[in-house]
Amino acid sequence: MTLNERGARPARKVTSATAPAGARRGGAKASGVTSRFIGTTLVGVLATVALLWFVVSAGGNWHFYYNPEGLVIVLGGVVCVALLAFRGDEIRAALGALMGIVRDRDSIRVDVAELLEVARHLHEKRIQAADERAQRVAHPFLRLGLQMVVDAQPLEDLLQVMNWRIQKQMELEAGQSRFFRTLATFSPAFGLLGTLAGMVGMLKHLGEGDIGLIGGSMAVAMLATLYGLVLANLVFKPIAIKLEQRTGRRVALMNVLLEGVVLTHLGRSPTLIQDSLDHYLRDAREEDWGGA
Repeated sequence: MTLNERGARPARKVTSATAPAGARRGGAKASGVTSRFIGTTLVGVLATVALLWFVVSAGGNWHFYYNPEGLVIVLGGVVCVALLAFRGDEIRAALGALMGIVRDRDSIRVDVAELLEVARHLHEKRIQAADERAQRVAHPFLRLGLQMVVDAQPLEDLLQVMNWRIQKQMELEAGQSRFFRTLATFSPAFGLLGTLAGMVGMLKHLGEGDIGLIGGSMAVAMLATLYGLVLANLVFKPIAIKLEQRTGRRVALMNVLLEGVVLTHLGRSPTLIQDSLDHYLRDAREEDWGGA
């Protein structure tokens, strides 16, 4: 398998000697990182609910903050933007990524163990056993790299293909976060649209002297802006940030796996590979804990 056969474009080579420290060591997180990540997300959700409850309580009855017209304007506008700006598959991918925020796997211990098994077979010149084991590797990225190693593909082709896969993963997940950032950008705009619509209604009924109609129009004007700001700053932007953080972790993990694949291709012993990857994992865990 060569780069041209896969239609990939040239990518920067990353070897054990040239890979940046952030790519080599900023990779795999310990299993505790996932629990802390989920914990902060849940605490953030509870804090958001508490903040909204405080705002509603300070303003009186919660019914005062419910306005169906304002909700339709803001939510309808957001849906229209999503349909106009993105393809159906992009929308499905972005919505499907929401569950990945709390279910993402941050440990590659299992992947490293599988890599070491294949490396051990190759080190012992048991090519058939290595090939069979490589085909059962769960991680698609690692499976591809190990199969190229077993097939004795040139190191240059391996690096180009694997870096191309990393780049495509980054582009795919960048599109998911861009979806929510786009919605965050337009939510306040549709809140402003609701405000203008409410102001028009208020001016229309001003001459009639009907306080009820004027109050209803004012509610649309004020609450539409509130809905737009809440959606943008407490929903869409935090989701986009979480997805971007997930992408950074995944890319770092893939670079650690690439390091192991390169060492396997170079014929390094399983012990050396394990020591090298353990060093990267240990450094990454210390960096994640703030050097503790």
